Amino acid sequence: MDTGTFTESLLKLSKDKREDLSTYYAGMFSVNSLKEPIRRKNAARAVHVFMTIVLNSRDEDWGRYSELKDIYDCRICANAIAQVCVKGIMAPVSKSEFGSDLVLTEEEAGKILGRLDEYWQYLS
Repeated sequence: MDTGTFTESLLKLSKDKREDLSTYYAGMFSVNSLKEPIRRKNAARAVHVFMTIVLNSRDEDWGRYSELKDIYDCRICANAIAQVCVKGIMAPVSKSEFGSDLVLTEEEAGKILGRLDEYWQYLS
C-alpha cells in the first residue's frame, strides 16, 4: 500500500476533522513519498496523529513495548509505535520487534483501519 492511499483512508475516517488531519499529513509526508510504499513506522505515525487529533486520545505508558529492539531506530516514530501497540491498533511482527521498516500490506492496512474504527467506538 502506498502512503497516499493509506493517509487518504485515514482522512475518510476522520469526517469533520479532515482538514486538521490533512494539514498534519502534509507536514509529515512529502508529495514525492505519497506514491511510495508506506513503511510500518510511518503508518504508526499517521495512525497516532489520527488518534491524537480526531479521537483526542492521550498517550499511555509504553509498558513492554519499550523493549522492542527496533523502536528507537526512528526517534520520531518511537512514541507513535508504542502508542499504536499499547492501544492494540497495530501489533509487533514478533515479541521483540515491531518491524518498522517493513512495508505495510493491504491486508494489514485493512485490519488497522478496522481496529481504529473499533477503538473509536470504544471511546464514544
